[in-house]
Amino acid sequence: MKNILAIAAFSIFFAACGGSANSQHPSSKYEEKKASIADMENESPLKFLKVSGSHRKNIVNQSVIEGEVVNKATLTAYKNITLQINFLDKEGGSLEKQKHTLDDVVKPGATAEFKIKTKVKDAASVNIDIVDATPDK
Repeated sequence: MKNILAIAAFSIFFAACGGSANSQHPSSKYEEKKASIADMENESPLKFLKVSGSHRKNIVNQSVIEGEVVNKATLTAYKNITLQINFLDKEGGSLEKQKHTLDDVVKPGATAEFKIKTKVKDAASVNIDIVDATPDK
């Protein structure tokens, strides 16, 4: 009798465990939402990338721009990130614009640092924008 009760208890226990394990698999709605987010991140990389940086002169009178690119996407990494740097004079007028492409792949939620050296006469400050990026597939 004890054996029958033990077998029945184990059977109920294993049946209950088996049912809950199947509920742990992602639903089709979850997969659809995940695909939708990935599509949005692939189509609009500039919405998910943010840049910040600073400007200084070095000993040989080069403009040194140091900064970082932050990827706020949840699923997509980006590569070939193109920065447009607008060099400004003391009054805020534009002196020169340059584009530079970063070699790094920036993974979701990650930050990539950069350092660019160039010659621009009389630059007092810079504005940095991201103008292009490619999803890394």
